[in-house]
Amino acid sequence: MKQLLILAAENSAETYGVEVVRALRRRIPGIRLFGVGGERFRKLGVELIHHNREYAVVGVFEILSQLLRFHRRMRQLVREAVRRKADAALLIDYPDFNIRLARRLKKAGIPVYYYIAPTVWAWRPGRVRQLRRYTDHLFIIFPFEKQIFSDARVSHTYTGHPLLSMVHVRHPRERFRRSHGIGSRTQVVTLLPGSRSSEVERLLPAMRGAVEKLANDHDLAVFLLRAEHICPKRIESLLSGSTVKIRVLPQEERFDLINASDLALSTCGTSNLEIALLKVPFIAGYRVSPMTYRLRFLLRIQRYSIVNILADDNVIPELIQDEFTTENLVQKSLEILDQPQRAESMRLRLAEVTRSLSRDGDPADIIAARLASDLRHGD
Repeated sequence: MKQLLILAAENSAETYGVEVVRALRRRIPGIRLFGVGGERFRKLGVELIHHNREYAVVGVFEILSQLLRFHRRMRQLVREAVRRKADAALLIDYPDFNIRLARRLKKAGIPVYYYIAPTVWAWRPGRVRQLRRYTDHLFIIFPFEKQIFSDARVSHTYTGHPLLSMVHVRHPRERFRRSHGIGSRTQVVTLLPGSRSSEVERLLPAMRGAVEKLANDHDLAVFLLRAEHICPKRIESLLSGSTVKIRVLPQEERFDLINASDLALSTCGTSNLEIALLKVPFIAGYRVSPMTYRLRFLLRIQRYSIVNILADDNVIPELIQDEFTTENLVQKSLEILDQPQRAESMRLRLAEVTRSLSRDGDPADIIAARLASDLRHGD
């Protein structure tokens, strides 16, 4: 019976990993999966060595502050993989941890597959050499990455972006709005402060302040999309005493909610592409510790949102670090809420960006098929 170590240390990685797990079970009946994930993995029968809430840290110095804990977790994962005689490992995103884990797994004789390549085109290009040395095969999701990894002689397969098949609306915009008692003239603003506690702590206060000011002269319905790992009580605490009603919805309603929105205020991350695929105007924000932010000189690009990176242009406003303030959010929001032509122009640009993301098939099935073939030949 085949054994596979699978690691999805972040909410977005688990989202993509869920589809891979399902495809693996179709392709390799009886496969045993163990590793790192959340409740969605657990429900699919993945044995969790660690829950991924333990890995929810953003920023270089934030990670360094927990280096000893990460080192212990890594050693435990390698021990488990060796003890169980794992046939392979599938590591998803989370490069600072996963590249180091890949090195240890390769040293232990365990084939390593890596899904969602580190952003070597954005910073730390030296990681290409590490990928070539420590991974057996890489699965990439952006078209422009093909040339990068071909030139670097890294074994890879282009799958297309998994979100293309995952973003779908169950309830159309008007139906969703009616079900939540939203009038036809009311503007819907959705807050997406992130899937890590540190992101929520840094971004939500300014988001809350912005919608409170906007509500003074706008008829707004405000929602917050709570990530699975974020404690509901902490959200309640951060919203306590707000002068505007902010309704909190779970992840299950995210596509319907975003689709029904006139504006989204979001952290930079996977959510940006989800919003773009639904063609909703949004503002992206990013804040880390001051020490981490000082390392920005290492970046090879000057943009933070994947939408602007793909477009190589400022399609949506970015408010980074000290620019992410209530006042700046209000100003940028008014440019969208009060200017229908600007909002429509942004929707058209978002559609252009997302059309550039092609697919060669179902990403999860492409990955599962490659793993199933390699594991059979390894018998």
